[in-house]
Amino acid sequence: MFVDESGAKSPCNCVALGAVAFEARYGTTYMELGLHLVERIKRMARAGGELKWSDVRRRADVGAVLRLISEAAEVRHAVFHYRSAEDVERALAGLVKGAVLVVADNQLLAGRPRLGVRLIERGSRKVPGLQLADVVAGFARWSSCGQRRGLRR
Repeated sequence: MFVDESGAKSPCNCVALGAVAFEARYGTTYMELGLHLVERIKRMARAGGELKWSDVRRRADVGAVLRLISEAAEVRHAVFHYRSAEDVERALAGLVKGAVLVVADNQLLAGRPRLGVRLIERGSRKVPGLQLADVVAGFARWSSCGQRRGLRR
């Protein structure tokens, strides 16, 4: 499972966590999971480099992108009003239930929460699953926190 956030983690802010879970495949590392989806979505959004929610929001059919991700992986999200780092840990604990391995964006957590699963922190630039989680988190925050201006559905 890959997890990323959207929103500034500062008091009185709306924050969303997005999670994308793939079924483990023999001979496939977590670094490869979702690569085919990221490449396809980047073509849809006419984006280069790292795939970000802002690319999808501005240049692609958001509904089609989310359907594509949902068809290939389990998608989860949590949206909450940020008060402290414990809010992030609580939301994360709820999202990762049932996961064996969690790959979280390296800027997500302030400390090392006890989740009962193996946790790896990585930068999203080279991890396709985290890029997909960024899209899910961005959409969850946009749809729940009233930031719908100028989005194509």
